[in-house]
Amino acid sequence: MPPAASNDSQGLKIAVAAFVSLTVILAVTAYFLYSAYSKADALAAAADQKASTAQKAASDAVNQYDEMLKRIGSRAADFEAAKVEIQAEQKKVDDDITTLMGQVSEALAKIQAAGASGPELEDAKGKVQQISNAYLTEPNKNYISSLARLKDLLKTMVLLDLEITRDYTGLKKNLESTNSVNQTKLDVQTKGFNDAKTDLNDEHTKHAQERDQLLAKVDQYQTEIARQATEIATLNTKLRQTEEDLSKKLALSQTMLRESRDQLERKETVLETPDGRLTYVDYNRFEVRTNLTKSMGARPQMSFTIFDRQAPGIPTDKPKGTIELVFVGDQYSIGRIVKTNNPIDPMRTGDIVYSPAWSPNEPMRFALIGKIDVNRDGKDDRTDLKRLIEGAGGIVDYDMPPPEAGKESGELSGRVAWYVIDERMPFVLEFKTAEVTTLEQAEFLKKKSMRSRRRGSWESGRCPSSGS
Repeated sequence: MPPAASNDSQGLKIAVAAFVSLTVILAVTAYFLYSAYSKADALAAAADQKASTAQKAASDAVNQYDEMLKRIGSRAADFEAAKVEIQAEQKKVDDDITTLMGQVSEALAKIQAAGASGPELEDAKGKVQQISNAYLTEPNKNYISSLARLKDLLKTMVLLDLEITRDYTGLKKNLESTNSVNQTKLDVQTKGFNDAKTDLNDEHTKHAQERDQLLAKVDQYQTEIARQATEIATLNTKLRQTEEDLSKKLALSQTMLRESRDQLERKETVLETPDGRLTYVDYNRFEVRTNLTKSMGARPQMSFTIFDRQAPGIPTDKPKGTIELVFVGDQYSIGRIVKTNNPIDPMRTGDIVYSPAWSPNEPMRFALIGKIDVNRDGKDDRTDLKRLIEGAGGIVDYDMPPPEAGKESGELSGRVAWYVIDERMPFVLEFKTAEVTTLEQAEFLKKKSMRSRRRGSWESGRCPSSGS
C-alpha cells in the first residue's frame, strides 16, 4: 500500500504546482490588463475633455457668428452668401451716396442761382463733398469706419440743411418786405385799371347797342338776300333741267333722224362697211360659213348680201347673191344660199357679208316691260334675262318692272329694237318686295299700255330693226 500513497502525494504536488503557476500567470495578466485599462481610461477622459472644450468653442463661435450677422442685418446663414450680401449692400450704400452727392450739388447750384449766398453755405457744401469723397475712396473700408464716415456725413448734411433754412428765412423776410412795397404800388395800378375798365365797359355797352341795331338790319337784308338767292337757284335749276331735257330730246331726235335717214338710204346693192366675211363655201349643200357670231348680235333667219372680196366699198350694183343664216354659234355661223346672181361668178371664201339693216358695231337694244318670269316659278328672272342679253352683245336701255318688283330705270327711245313683255298665263306673283298701292298699280298699267303699243313683244319673234 505504500506505493499508492506515494503516487497520490506526487499528483497532489503536481496539481499544487500547476495551480500556483496558473495563479501567478493570472495575477500577472490581471495586472497588465488593469494597467492598460487605466491608461486607456485616462486617454479617453482626456479625449472627452478635449472634445467637450472644442464643441463649446465651436458653439460659442456659431453663436457669436449668428449674433454678428444679426447686428450687421444679414439674412444669409452661409458665410460666403453673407459676405456677398454685405458687399452688395455696401455697393448700394456707395451708389446711393454718389447719387445723393449729385443731387446735393444740383440743389445747391439752383439755390445759389436763385440768390442764396454766404460763406457758411459754401463751407458746408465743401465739407459734404470732402466727407463723401473720403467715404467712397477709403481703401480699407470696414463696418465701424463706414458708420463713422456716415455719421460725419449725416452731421454735415444737417448743418447744410440748417444753413439753407437760415438763408431761406432771410430770403423770405426780404421777399415779404419787397411784396409789401409792390402791393402798395399794385393797389395804385389796380385802382387805375378799374377806373379805365369802367370807362371801357361803358363805351363797349354803347357800341354793343349800336352793333345790335346794325346786326338786326343786316339780318333783315341777309334774309331777303337768301330768299332771293333761293328763288334764283330754283329758277336756275328749272332752267338747267329744261335745257338738259331739251338737249337730251334734241340729241335723241337727231340720232333717230340719222338712223331713219340711214335706213332709208340703204339698199341691198349699196356696200358700206362690211359686216363679216365668208370662211367656207359648199355649193353641193348650198351652205356657207361666216365669221358672224352670237356675241356680235347675229341671229338665225337674218338675210345678208354677198359682195366680192375686192369690192371697192362704194355704191355698186354687182352683188354675188344673198344668204340666210340658219345657225349662229359663239365662233361662227352657217348660212343657206338663197340666190346666186351669176353662176360664172359664184360665192367664194373671203367674200364680204353685208346687211343694210344690221351692223355688228351697233348692238341690239332691248326694253323690259312688266313682269318677267321665264320658267314660271313665281320668281322674277329680270337679272338672268339681262345677263343673257348682255352676254349676247345686246343692251337693256329701259326696264319697267311692276311696282312690287322694283323701280323703273333707263330711258325709252326709238333706238330700242325689242320690247320684252311676258304676258303668258298662268303667272304667280311671289316676289313682292314692298306694299303696292292701287294708285301705283294703276300708274304702272297705264305706262305699260303706252309702252306696249310702241313695238313688238319678245314672243312675236319680230325685230323691226333687222327684219328677221
